Amino acid sequence: MRRLFLLPLLFFAMVSAQTIDPASKIGYQSINAANLKAYLTVLTSDSLEGRETSFPGQRKAANYIAGVFKNLKLDAIGDNGTYFQHFNVEVTRVNPKTNIVIEQDGKKKNYTWKTDFIAEAAKDTIVSGPSAFVGFTDTELDSASTSKLDGRVVFVFIGKKSFANDTSKAAAMRRFFSVRRDPGAAAVLMIPDYDGPATFENAKKMISSFGLDNGTMKMIGGTSRFKSNYVRLIVSPEMVEGILKSTGRTLKQIREDALQDRPFKPLFLDNVKISIESIVDQETKQTENVVGLLQGSDPVLKTQVVAFTAHYDHLGKTNDGVIFRGADDDGSGTAAVLELASAFVKNPKKPKRSLLFLTVVGEEKGLFGSQFYTSNPIIPLDQTISDLNMDMIGRLDTINEAKKDTNNIYVIGSNRISNELDSLLLLSNKETNNIVLDYKYNDEHDPERLYYRSDHYNFAKSDVPVIFFNDGNHKDYHRPTDTIDKILFERMAKIGQLIYNLGWKLGNIDRMLVKKAKQE
Repeated sequence: MRRLFLLPLLFFAMVSAQTIDPASKIGYQSINAANLKAYLTVLTSDSLEGRETSFPGQRKAANYIAGVFKNLKLDAIGDNGTYFQHFNVEVTRVNPKTNIVIEQDGKKKNYTWKTDFIAEAAKDTIVSGPSAFVGFTDTELDSASTSKLDGRVVFVFIGKKSFANDTSKAAAMRRFFSVRRDPGAAAVLMIPDYDGPATFENAKKMISSFGLDNGTMKMIGGTSRFKSNYVRLIVSPEMVEGILKSTGRTLKQIREDALQDRPFKPLFLDNVKISIESIVDQETKQTENVVGLLQGSDPVLKTQVVAFTAHYDHLGKTNDGVIFRGADDDGSGTAAVLELASAFVKNPKKPKRSLLFLTVVGEEKGLFGSQFYTSNPIIPLDQTISDLNMDMIGRLDTINEAKKDTNNIYVIGSNRISNELDSLLLLSNKETNNIVLDYKYNDEHDPERLYYRSDHYNFAKSDVPVIFFNDGNHKDYHRPTDTIDKILFERMAKIGQLIYNLGWKLGNIDRMLVKKAKQE
């Protein structure tokens, strides 16, 4: 176990608690709403088509960001003296010919992809067998019933029984992605609700909102949050009702039976044969992070960096042409990184440490860009004093919007690895705009688990102290309505000034941050 050295707070007392360092003033004052809006106008434009990872619009965004870095004369430290750090991804798409055929009472009926069933992932295979209804994802069956599932297509109500009547959107999301694997089952067909947020129509919207219209993606050599090693489809309740007609029972009756405290008796339908032909198309594509470096002024400390990160990708556009512009998620953070780079360049005096400006791609697919960077760091991670990550800093969540309170930002992770980083954050905030720093989502028991859901997390896994700046969930999250007209640019500028001041301090202290002892 590494020892924890407790430093006195005299270091912080030596720094003015009321004003920023005069040497940083020019850059600090240059951060403004107009500049942020100019960057974001480009990032959310029609031609960028929602910045879908590995698609032409994303590459246009990468070229735009690289152009800004070039104009600022940042060092090009990417591949072959460019601003790009390339890596490959594998895209898997469901072929529209994927189908389900149900044979019942001597008759066959065909069901089609996206009309009668959907999936968040798929695999190339053909399976068939009789069917069975087994309750919810956590319904326990006796050994005799379990043994009868071999080779069957299993119908399951989405989610755990305990969440079945939770009508919140968060619960609906958990239920859509819930998993049940019965050993020997040929496939799992998930049944959504008839009404509320967890309907089949809302499941289709959810698939679209995660960019899955364009397929699932994994980073070559990395991991994917979408597993496709078994057949798992979400089917329409109407399709299932057709199967049940011969039983004299309705879907509602079976669901109510499965909700009871008594053991659930599965329904086996030997007279119903279900055949699933799952067809996928795969393609390997190249994508890229965009990275620029501002050299530090100290001959020794300039080998270390303060990292400023944001993901510039978003969800792209649907097959019918609807663009997910991602103005807040995460055009806002990307615009802030560009403005911070410009501010530090404009300041005549540079911090002692170098500054790394890193806009990553593939965050929406599973934090791919930051995973690739931290696995292949251009600047060693043990020479990275901190990562300041901005992901959604342009809006208010529903709570603060109702209060019309714009003087706040959620901060996550600032004391997870280094208490000293959190102290510097508080001091930087006091010296600047005194924004309300809300630690709500920093709770280790946060049900939204935001600490694990943006690019700072890959730095944190490598023991780099991090802060994640985020404005919380709003009604336009992952929707086409996340547009530039709703961005609060003056608020963004204040947050940017806070991060600038913090970055200045991190760039000038004469040692790396003290870290907490790791539990072993």
